[in-house]
Amino acid sequence: MTDDRKEKVFSRAEYRRVIAWPERVKREWPFLERLFADVSPRRLLDVGCGTGEHARHFAEHGWDAVGIDISEKMIADASELAGTTSAGGSVRYEVRDAADACGLPDAPFGAAICLGNSLAFQLERAELAAYVRGVAAALAPGALFLLQMLNYERIVSVPVRSLKVDLRPLPPEEGEGEIVFLRILTPHADGRVDFYPITLTLKPGEEPPVQLRSAREGRQRAWFKGDLERTLAEVGFDRIRALGTMDEIPYLAAESPDLVMVARRAGG
Repeated sequence: MTDDRKEKVFSRAEYRRVIAWPERVKREWPFLERLFADVSPRRLLDVGCGTGEHARHFAEHGWDAVGIDISEKMIADASELAGTTSAGGSVRYEVRDAADACGLPDAPFGAAICLGNSLAFQLERAELAAYVRGVAAALAPGALFLLQMLNYERIVSVPVRSLKVDLRPLPPEEGEGEIVFLRILTPHADGRVDFYPITLTLKPGEEPPVQLRSAREGRQRAWFKGDLERTLAEVGFDRIRALGTMDEIPYLAAESPDLVMVARRAGG
């Protein structure tokens, strides 16, 4: 991505507050640990790292991790988690486009992850190819690449208009109540998806009980399994497989909530 599309969408989204990160990472870790058990070198590239929780968790298990994201706000938040760990791992973060990942001084990496929905912000096929090509160039031969995004085949065909509502306690300084995180989608036949992240404050008993914290508008692209398979193969990945979740449930286009793909950098 060559502009500030993601920055505009997430700069006020309070991403760390609205996602239950400890619960999410704990749920996903058994799969991640199995998948990357034999990786060497144990250097991880976290692409589109957001506020950095996944990279930090790898570092806490002895990895040297680098998280990159184009959002300056995300990286500023993520950098609070930077440093070394008692397990001997380390993590650092920097503002960088995935297309330029090969320029990282830490390369080559033994593994890369792209968890969340960063790929959906690549609106054109050339952007998608540049994104994935940059990751490939930063990896050692034989390195694994795990990516996860929403299952847009289901979103477009149903169509799906909203994602699961997330509720989190308000920070103590704001009193009793919850933060409510809504994500509204408007899919279009040409593959465009209008995306609206909305954050509310819920305080029962107050008037009004619900207040708007932030609301943004963005644009995504509904990439399908076939699109990603072709792109991964074209830029030098092989042994590509698709799953429906990190519970290793098979991918079903009409049913799976997510599209999870695992590929290996050719040459290893």
